[in-house]
Amino acid sequence: MTQRGRLRRVAVHVAGEPPAGARLLFGEDPAEAARRAAGLDAQAVLEPVEVRTELASVPGPGGPVGLHIDRVFYRVRGAPGEVPDAALPAAADLVAEEPARPGPALRRFAAYGLVTDPGGRLLLSLIAPGYPGEGTWHLPGGGVDDGEDPRAALRREVFEETGQHAGVGRLVGVRHHHRSGQMGPESATTEIYAVWAFFHAHVARPTDPRVTEEQGSTADCAWFTPEELPRIPLSATARKGLAALAPPGS
Repeated sequence: MTQRGRLRRVAVHVAGEPPAGARLLFGEDPAEAARRAAGLDAQAVLEPVEVRTELASVPGPGGPVGLHIDRVFYRVRGAPGEVPDAALPAAADLVAEEPARPGPALRRFAAYGLVTDPGGRLLLSLIAPGYPGEGTWHLPGGGVDDGEDPRAALRREVFEETGQHAGVGRLVGVRHHHRSGQMGPESATTEIYAVWAFFHAHVARPTDPRVTEEQGSTADCAWFTPEELPRIPLSATARKGLAALAPPGS
């Protein structure tokens, strides 16, 4: 995907000696792609440990080519492995376009927050009418903009959707979403592929939530206690985010 002239790419990596990595193609499960890149057994349990954004410029036939690369790093459970400062594949190896999809397609990398306060409440936003998942309670977050770091994107989204100032901490989980026949910007039969990075975020001084973004996808926002969650309708993203709190392979 290209935004404002910069190519968007996602790569997956397994930290270790030697580190392994591969480009993530449309529709792939990130963890499965990482296992293949590292030559691991399909039963190997990977734990996501970090997401980093790399902005690069490489020579091209018509001049410099800009790239925004979101790199997802995993570690084999129980094995040592530091996230390297530099990772392969290199930016120059990610320039080529994938084969075209058979119909309209949309790709997205997004950051969402499991946002808590000192009392243990969880902050959620209500999806507005006319948007996918309308009427369900959603984790604050959304698409990572061109040139933006996922944690910075999450801080921005939390404020836009709830008016809260959150500190973004550790990566909790990474999930993917792949559906056909969905409503998209150009067609009602769009193939959608999204990679969702879930982070723990914390609001040290919570206030009454309020939506600050006008005419956006958020209709309301509120704090919920853990006991209230089973009684409210949750979006698919929120359910996957909460499930990510469970250890991989559990």
